[in-house]
Amino acid sequence: MSIKMRALLTTLLTCLVPPLAQAAQATQDVPQICATCHGLNGVPKESNIPSLWGQSEAYLTEQLHAFRSGKRVSDFMNPIIYQLSDEQIKRAANHFASQSAAKEVALHWSGEKWPGDMDAGERLALAGKPDRNLPACVACHGPSGIGVMPLFPRLAGQDPAYLKRQLMYWKADKRPAGAMGSMSAIAKSLSESEVEAVANYFAAQGVTK
Repeated sequence: MSIKMRALLTTLLTCLVPPLAQAAQATQDVPQICATCHGLNGVPKESNIPSLWGQSEAYLTEQLHAFRSGKRVSDFMNPIIYQLSDEQIKRAANHFASQSAAKEVALHWSGEKWPGDMDAGERLALAGKPDRNLPACVACHGPSGIGVMPLFPRLAGQDPAYLKRQLMYWKADKRPAGAMGSMSAIAKSLSESEVEAVANYFAAQGVTK
């Protein structure tokens, strides 16, 4: 090998090794990578990014696996998720699920209003639309908006733009139907104005930390 070639290889290695080493180290600290967008406690500072605070470990794990398998698609998640191992996914889900307990908020129907007197979002959340076979959101997402079972996500305090986007994805069959396989059918039954109304209703409940 010529002196010039050896010098060139040395220069290339000098340039490449530090970034590669940093990338390898970064993938070990998965929560820190996630925190870039979602915040270290799971609460993002920017809009249009989902809050992870208050979500169960089972739900977060399921969604991360859905992203990695391609069942869920995100321009932001794709460059990161394909590099993560099962162990790293488990570590990330455990980190965010172990943050302080989600605040409970009063989403249950107090009896003070009849459904006809409620705003559209509140009516969909608490009473649904029986004439269209639409169940109340709280039937699955719970009277405190944090899910009746681990695989049902917390909606209370979630980012409104994110909620709207996910409902539109379900309408377009761009996201798995979720627990009990019901979300695609439910979303397709909602008008765009109803999507906005119910997303805004849940986003306004139980502001996160």
